[in-house]
Amino acid sequence: MPAGTPRMSMIRSAARYLTEPHPFARRPTTMGSHPVAWGVYANHIGRTSVVVLPFLGFVLTWPMMAAKVIDKTTGV
Repeated sequence: MPAGTPRMSMIRSAARYLTEPHPFARRPTTMGSHPVAWGVYANHIGRTSVVVLPFLGFVLTWPMMAAKVIDKTTGV
């Protein structure tokens, strides 16, 4: 393989310098995986559903409520 120009050799050495010599965050096979914090996820879903579900119910049912109000006020 030809030696190349000084510019290409500098670029090649910079690329070699920037690459990591081992896989990032690879764990050894002797270590077990971390347990999943199911309580945190359940707590987060519970807090989110307290706000989202009533809002979603209002967003999906407001046309029916508006139709009933219009029917009562116009006498139709």
